[in-house]
Amino acid sequence: MVDMFVLIVPPAGGDELQGLKRGIVEMADLILVNKSDGELLIPARRMKAEYTSAMKLLRKRSKIWIPKVLKLSSKTKEGLPEAWDKMCEFKSVMTESGDLIRKRQRQQTVWMWNHIRENIMDIFKSNTNVANSVNEIEREVGLGVLTPGHGADLLLQLFRLGVQENKL
Repeated sequence: MVDMFVLIVPPAGGDELQGLKRGIVEMADLILVNKSDGELLIPARRMKAEYTSAMKLLRKRSKIWIPKVLKLSSKTKEGLPEAWDKMCEFKSVMTESGDLIRKRQRQQTVWMWNHIRENIMDIFKSNTNVANSVNEIEREVGLGVLTPGHGADLLLQLFRLGVQENKL
């Protein structure tokens, strides 16, 4: 969970827009094409153009911020000030609109539920009945003897039985 998601991509490397398939590009508030120097300068320009075009096709995550694509080089320092300026602009725009505080509030709620999930899983896995049967049920699910749903149902039944017997 972050205030601003910055995606750093190399200037070349096979399926350049591969991240689109995974959805990571959709999460980006800023895309930085790094190593934009020397013999990689031309591929970096092409990559910047491709990501800029791709961003136009994606669903907008914010009504007030349009993700930017910049190229930069840590070697020559070119583009670093512009990247920093965009980061500061993002913070300013998101703060002034109230979106930053709303995003942080949503994140707090997500963190709460993640904490609950983790603790519930710990309690579930430490249940004696579950602990004694989980490896076998996982094996049978993996082999296709049990469906994932049936395996889950069996483990949940064992958990409930352990709770009733006070075997947490």
